[in-house]
Amino acid sequence: MHQVAPVMVTGASGFVGRAVVRALRMVGRGSGRPVVALGTRPADAPRDEYWEPVDLLDPAAVQDVLARHRPAALIHAAWARSRAGGLWNAPDNMDWRDASMALFEAFWQAGGKHVVGCGSCAEYAISDDPCREDATPIAPESLYGQAKAQLHGMAAARAGALGGTLAWARIFYLFGPHEAAARLVPSVIDSLLRGEPALTGSGLTRRDFALIGDVGHGIASLAETGAIGAYNVASGEAVRLRDLVERIGAIMERLDLVRIGALPDRPDEAPLIAADVGKIARDTGWHARTPLDEALRQTIEWRREHAISRSDDRKRPAKL
Repeated sequence: MHQVAPVMVTGASGFVGRAVVRALRMVGRGSGRPVVALGTRPADAPRDEYWEPVDLLDPAAVQDVLARHRPAALIHAAWARSRAGGLWNAPDNMDWRDASMALFEAFWQAGGKHVVGCGSCAEYAISDDPCREDATPIAPESLYGQAKAQLHGMAAARAGALGGTLAWARIFYLFGPHEAAARLVPSVIDSLLRGEPALTGSGLTRRDFALIGDVGHGIASLAETGAIGAYNVASGEAVRLRDLVERIGAIMERLDLVRIGALPDRPDEAPLIAADVGKIARDTGWHARTPLDEALRQTIEWRREHAISRSDDRKRPAKL
């Protein structure tokens, strides 16, 4: 049994969860608050950090891990795995909605207090302005966005009845170390590292991108401060995707290999998806600290060092 009630992080070996654990690790050095990470232990995890793989779709396994660790706070970053054809409209989004709600209920019933759930900008309706938590309508178009929005509504309704509290982190666009190679930023970087053309669409849409390390700290801040309600976790700055790709090319000194407009655009893409981040800054003091060019440099160096270039990824050009 832990001397101090820990923070439990689900999906701790995933892209978001790994960054949250790193952020909590830094906070824990001062507070002495331990972390229980649910996931596959990475090679660089400290020896004294507790990691455990748990099937969150198994109610008995969930009850067992909560009973053994008695966490005071829960950060839920786990979700269905991406797959061929994408996650946006996969039916198991609803399985994860239900399993996540069962996890929250079990946590609160076991005496846990504060849940931080990882939501998504996909919950919002398309807007001409940056999304604001208490103003922009919730009208998700994808099954993924619907599952996240429904989970938030269900959890917010149950938290008070079970003596718990809930913060909901609506995450926008991310990049950085450990990102899946087929996604936009790593696919462009990897193509240029191999000396191959980076093929894209027109890239006229604007998106709010933040470095994953910054976002991990933002999510952790919602746990550490006990903030309640929905919060956008993002940079607060929108960039045209073609400008983002060209900045990668310029930093890597391979603009000659960037092929903007070589691919058709995806149909029905929203012109703007960006966040108003005033609420999280006001309530927790957090904001994304890493400038875009520095964040891209860090990502490029990580991918160069780790030589991410699987042969099957060479067949997947970036799309904007």
